[in-house]
Amino acid sequence: MSAATRPVSVGFPRGALAWGLVLAAGWASLAAVGYRARDPDSRLYAEISARMAESPVRSWIAPEFPPGWYMSGLFREHPVGLFVPAAILGVLGYPAAQAAYALNALYQVLTIVTLQRLAATLVPGVEARALGWLIQLLPIAFTFRIRANHEAALLFCLLLALYGTERSRREPRWMLLTVAGLVGLLLVKGLVAVFGPALCVLWLAARRLTSGARADSDRTAWLGIAAGVLAMGATAAVYELLYRLATGEPFWSFYATRQLGVAAATGTDSGLSGMLSNLVWYLGRVVWFPFPWSVILVVALWRGRSRSLAQTPRPDAGTRAGVFFTAGVALLFVGLFSLSQRRADRYIFPVYYAVGAAGGIAGLRLVPPLRRIAERLDRPWVPAAVWALTFTAHLLAGRLGLPTVKLWAP
Repeated sequence: MSAATRPVSVGFPRGALAWGLVLAAGWASLAAVGYRARDPDSRLYAEISARMAESPVRSWIAPEFPPGWYMSGLFREHPVGLFVPAAILGVLGYPAAQAAYALNALYQVLTIVTLQRLAATLVPGVEARALGWLIQLLPIAFTFRIRANHEAALLFCLLLALYGTERSRREPRWMLLTVAGLVGLLLVKGLVAVFGPALCVLWLAARRLTSGARADSDRTAWLGIAAGVLAMGATAAVYELLYRLATGEPFWSFYATRQLGVAAATGTDSGLSGMLSNLVWYLGRVVWFPFPWSVILVVALWRGRSRSLAQTPRPDAGTRAGVFFTAGVALLFVGLFSLSQRRADRYIFPVYYAVGAAGGIAGLRLVPPLRRIAERLDRPWVPAAVWALTFTAHLLAGRLGLPTVKLWAP
């Protein structure tokens, strides 16, 4: 059986065993060296999680800024979904100061595995499996290798919701994954959770428009999205109630006012010129952080357009759906965040992985030597080995006082 026709499994149980071993080694290494990131947000979130682990559980919903940070009092920058799992890990005996970094590593691993499985619904098995190591070599992956901030958890929740949406098109029980992903997204990142249902709808639109399937064939997937939205509303209401019981103060109104106010804060040019400047700035990130796959994707799209004009056979439905979805993700994130007067690489974090995955698949098809390498490395343990090598390199560089790998951005 050729690599291309091998079943689309990502390697269970050998792949799961490899991931378990390298993740356990990573957690042990973080604890052994007493790792602390240089990134200020990561240090803040790791400290909040560590303090929660030493506090009564009833107070976890309303953590406070640790002493010496840029604000004091109640922490209402985000919901506590990122902090609670790390606090639980600290309570269970793992070093509380490193628990947030350990959970970030887990989210990275789950993201890689979920991305492979989602890709396998669109492209041949060898291409989906190759994403397990290709996606780890993106410039953005080096920049966020060991952190304690929201991005890894956010991306995992989005992919979980998308995978649940795809699988529930045929099996209703997978709607639970959609609901779990959307609720997790709300608890981790608050207002950004609005992107979750939008991307699930975009996924279904991409599948239907590129395959010509009837709208009613995805009925259970649509029900899953609707159930997820209802669950998000119920979760927000319960969260508000618990927060008021713990503090006597509201959460969502304060949080939304602050987040929307920060987004509109001055710092760049306003008006049309400011929006165009932001657009160019974000497009530069979209090119660089998934490089070189961003460039290869553009080349593939241009070649595909040329073939279309020549009336050669069209790409398969899975490929068309992937391109449609990737373009939609980029337009949605870049378009909306270009309206804000604040800029940050992390705001469009999912775009880098969507473009990187689509470009990686294009590279496997356009560059024969890369395809041969992917077929040679098509083993269940390879993605785990790549993760272990890059994780260890970053950890050792920080421990020895060497510059950690943080690649230049335009």
